[in-house]
Amino acid sequence: MGELHATAIPEFSSNDVPVEQSRKRLSKAVIGVTLGNMVEWFDFALYSSLAGIIGKTFFHSENHATQLMAIYATFAAGFLIRPLGSFIFGPIGDKYGRRTALSLSISLMAIATFAIALIPGYASIGIFAPILLVLMRLLQGLSTGGEYGGSCTFIAEHSPDKRRGYFTSWLEFGNISGFLIGGAVVSLFTLGLGEQAMSEWGWRVPFAIGGLLGLIALYLRLGLEETPVFKEIQKNEELQKSSSGEKTNLFNLMLSEWPQMLKCMGLVTVFNVTYYIVLGYIPGYLENVLGYSNSFSLSLGLAATLFMLVLIPVSGHLSDRFGRNRMIICGCVLLIVMAFPCFMLLHTGQVGFLFAALLTLTLSQLFFEGAMPATLTSLFSARVRYSALAISYNIAVSLFGGTAPLINTWLISTTGNQMIPAWYLIAGAVVGLIAILFVKDSTGKPLPK
Repeated sequence: MGELHATAIPEFSSNDVPVEQSRKRLSKAVIGVTLGNMVEWFDFALYSSLAGIIGKTFFHSENHATQLMAIYATFAAGFLIRPLGSFIFGPIGDKYGRRTALSLSISLMAIATFAIALIPGYASIGIFAPILLVLMRLLQGLSTGGEYGGSCTFIAEHSPDKRRGYFTSWLEFGNISGFLIGGAVVSLFTLGLGEQAMSEWGWRVPFAIGGLLGLIALYLRLGLEETPVFKEIQKNEELQKSSSGEKTNLFNLMLSEWPQMLKCMGLVTVFNVTYYIVLGYIPGYLENVLGYSNSFSLSLGLAATLFMLVLIPVSGHLSDRFGRNRMIICGCVLLIVMAFPCFMLLHTGQVGFLFAALLTLTLSQLFFEGAMPATLTSLFSARVRYSALAISYNIAVSLFGGTAPLINTWLISTTGNQMIPAWYLIAGAVVGLIAILFVKDSTGKPLPK
């Protein structure tokens, strides 16, 4: 993250942000908040990489498939509870401060992740082992429900208006790098300890590392200053009374913000459907549907992920220069036009065509990576921004993002149509395109008061 060093951040005028702020303060805000998102996706990678071992450790069954289903169901439970977390941490962020909510969410994440490393297996405590695992996973899910929306809000409210796309894009860099680092850590420990030691006790070490990373993120967040926007809200007596009284309950929030929340959900749908299909589902699709080797499929997916990771800050910079709405529209149109041809290329068996198809789909995701975080935060007024963004984001992710691989697998097995993922991408892009056409471009402009 060399670009985030204080020397890389330009001077700001008082017109750029609600309150004059130093380059050092902005760097700390971006790094402190991004690390928390890295921890979230680090944990995601641990579950994906260690599913077989976790299943054997915590779930009593002679059937390997049953064990895998149990651990994936446990993972899904944490995913589906995310909206509840947004209902908890969103109001805290709007009432008591963005930093307060983010510090609480990362604390919960760190405790739950570290606890997983300590839970005895089924052989030691029987049924209490899977119960404790599910409980910790639910706590992680609650924490995640407050992370992304709060992180977007925090960095966006610290960022200068003319560079908000660039700085908020580092959240996406943190997400993807966390996933890659998690997978790399598991691979290194497996190579170093051997499969037997890894299965017996070594798998616990990465979770302990995840818990410690969460504590480091907490330490950094506690040293951050509250956003200038929230400080301004606190100084305004009328807004302060409104934010602490009954008038700001969730029902009134939904009533006043529902048009913006629907737009947000539409944008989040294309954002996450594309991510989970292109980077999460296609490697497995290549192996399980098209018959390519596991190593080849994973290598191709890794190459696409690294390609996107390197270019995310560039995408954020371009969104500030050319307009965030234009970037999102380009991404949607590219998906609508190229999704079907790209999946046809995946069936050719030619490595060059496979790589070109995956990079084209990854490019469409890059249009979203740089523009989407700043766009989502600009939809909502300051006093309800954390709650409205967190709730609408997590509902859309739970319904349409994280379920995309499962739904596509089921549809292919039911219909026999191997082009289902292409149509799924096109459908998500149409939803996103409709949503962005109703959003006023806020590139370079202050956030709504």
